[in-house]
Amino acid sequence: MMRPRAVARRVVRAVVRAGLRIPPMRRAVAAELAAGPRPAGVRPPPTTDAAPGRVFVDVHGVEHPLDATLRDRLKPSWRVMCDPVAVAAPPGDDELRRRARKAATSVTEMERALAVVAGGTLTGRVLEIGCYDGAVAYEIARRAGTEVVASDLARYYVVQRPGQPEDAAVAAQQVALAALRERAGNVAGAAPRSVDFIEDDITTSRLETASFDLITSFEVLEHVRQPAAAFASMARLLRPGGLMYHDYNPFFSSNGGHSLVTLDVPWGHARLGSADVERYLREIRSTEADQALRFYRESLNRMTLADLRAAVAGANLELLALVPWFDRSLLPGLPSQAVDEVRGNYPSATIEDLLGTFVTVVARRPVSAG
Repeated sequence: MMRPRAVARRVVRAVVRAGLRIPPMRRAVAAELAAGPRPAGVRPPPTTDAAPGRVFVDVHGVEHPLDATLRDRLKPSWRVMCDPVAVAAPPGDDELRRRARKAATSVTEMERALAVVAGGTLTGRVLEIGCYDGAVAYEIARRAGTEVVASDLARYYVVQRPGQPEDAAVAAQQVALAALRERAGNVAGAAPRSVDFIEDDITTSRLETASFDLITSFEVLEHVRQPAAAFASMARLLRPGGLMYHDYNPFFSSNGGHSLVTLDVPWGHARLGSADVERYLREIRSTEADQALRFYRESLNRMTLADLRAAVAGANLELLALVPWFDRSLLPGLPSQAVDEVRGNYPSATIEDLLGTFVTVVARRPVSAG
């Protein structure tokens, strides 16, 4: 049996031969992608005090120069997340069509990776985790003609929004997601009821044991609060020989803080400890601080590549491929001390974690699994 690293290299070569383009910096927050144009007259509040020449001094006395343009470069649409009107606005049909095209590309990438790594195809019963508008689930159902279950948590989207009572906001979000999925299905030309949408937390899933042949997610794993529990749950849900495929934007990447926690310090969300991140947000981004800290604490895990390998092994899954997609253009901007600073907070982190803008994971439940 080939080792995971050898398989990963094989995946990369096959992807290149197939002419498949892997975008180096994809957006990770679904609401940021989905929001339409800001209504006339609505402007985001001033949210940063990163004046030229200003520095942030961390708890160790280290000075970090602030770059007020960094978030604009890494997360160009970040202002949407700070604007309650814009973030709640449903996407227009043009945006849904764009997302449908993106979903088609994602499913093609998944199909090719499964074929190369495991000789697998889109057959049997499929579970998508973190489905949002259902674009990927609809594409799988359309392409494979198979049964697709798509799960999500309305509360995840509520956490990203400021100033809403949680219970009422979750109920409203569930209604909004149902309407959005119906529109997305119409745009995608999906057959009625081709996807079964459910509310489910993968870390404590109540779905039936050994009931899926494939479990997949896109830009979701970085938001799962308990990755080890999630992988254990997915292992339980997979049938023996079943596969999982995940594509995610890791916390340790240059834009892994997403819109709300990408600081004005390169890799600052990982280089600074949690107390410094909180102080930074309170001092530099006071109008965003409460919302950003909630997102930082509840919606971003700190899973390194080593942690991921351990979670897969702990769930008795066979790791077939673990491929960090590197962006070499980031290397000149990585401060020489950054790796050591990150390791001080997260001992298992490596330079691979910092330079990997996206990670693809393929694993299998062994056929002999009981």
